[in-house]
Amino acid sequence: SSYLDIPRRHSNIPTMRRFQRIHDVVEPIEEYRGGGYHPVHLGDIFHDRYQIIGKWGYGTFSTVWLARDLRRQKDVTLKIIKADASKTSKELSILLQLSKAETPPPGKDHIIELLDHFEHTGPNGLHLVLVFPAMLSDGEKLCERGKPRSAGYIRSISLRIITALEFLHRQGFVHTGKCDSINDILMPPEYSPVRWLPGVKIDQTAPEYLMVSQRPRGLLDDVNISSLVVKIGDLGAAVHNGDNSSVPVTPLALRAPELLENLPWDFKIDVWSLGCLLFQLATNEPLFVLTEFGCTSDELKENLKSLILKFVGAGRDQLAVYLGERLPPDFGAENADKLSSFLWSMLQQTPQGRSSMSDLLAHPFLNE
Repeated sequence: SSYLDIPRRHSNIPTMRRFQRIHDVVEPIEEYRGGGYHPVHLGDIFHDRYQIIGKWGYGTFSTVWLARDLRRQKDVTLKIIKADASKTSKELSILLQLSKAETPPPGKDHIIELLDHFEHTGPNGLHLVLVFPAMLSDGEKLCERGKPRSAGYIRSISLRIITALEFLHRQGFVHTGKCDSINDILMPPEYSPVRWLPGVKIDQTAPEYLMVSQRPRGLLDDVNISSLVVKIGDLGAAVHNGDNSSVPVTPLALRAPELLENLPWDFKIDVWSLGCLLFQLATNEPLFVLTEFGCTSDELKENLKSLILKFVGAGRDQLAVYLGERLPPDFGAENADKLSSFLWSMLQQTPQGRSSMSDLLAHPFLNE
């Protein structure tokens, strides 16, 4: 599950740099400004209750932290949204609406639970803070294993994700976008000192250091799939089905053809993205490999259109061959055939041709 990112809007990035560049995998240091990120340090306490003990990561509009609930003596996740984005975020209202939905499990059980929410005033403004259960891994980390997954694993993960998305769609939303003390399994902190440029007035808008994500890689590699709990955790980018007024924040390589052509879109963009993600989860390779170096955004879109035509436009047989060459030998020919059919039903170039989440739940691949 992932908590990162909320609706993408134009950011008032300062035209003048204030800090020395930081080349580690951390959030943009220049986004620590009025309206931007809230500066956080290990040990900080929020709402007189939540003490920061580690960093999960960051998104375009938030930083995400592991914290200790001092009242309940339990680990939780704090998502601290930028001040400007906090004013327009729909994530809280969507989470509250979903929590009230009179829908029985299993769908609702696969949506992340909002434990608490509050506002926090800092040097960069007023920030919305969302509190979630602590999760050990996220969708991105599941795809970083280093080798393909088994058919049973893909089947189980697919079933849980689709069940969650089917619930979300029934409630009228499009996603567009993923225990005991967890502190013991965090990677050691890596600090990137924040250094102000000469002549710039030093203030409290930036932290003393930034931190690389402490989420460990490979943590779930050998875990029994039946013991995993799959949750959709990032609803910051979710919108009402049929609301085309905002631009989806879907990563480029996961964008459906209708998004690339600036055509009207609906919940079927989630189906396309899911097909791309499940291909990567099964093979440990992205379906569409984009080389971003030296390319403009328009060139990247054209490159993606070409890749879609190459791997999907040529028909199911071409996709089946491409998939089969990348699956592990023990995946099994029958499983590979059913998986290619499963993915093909999601990767139709027209939204009308794609299966719905309800259709996918009835697919033979999920019903062994």
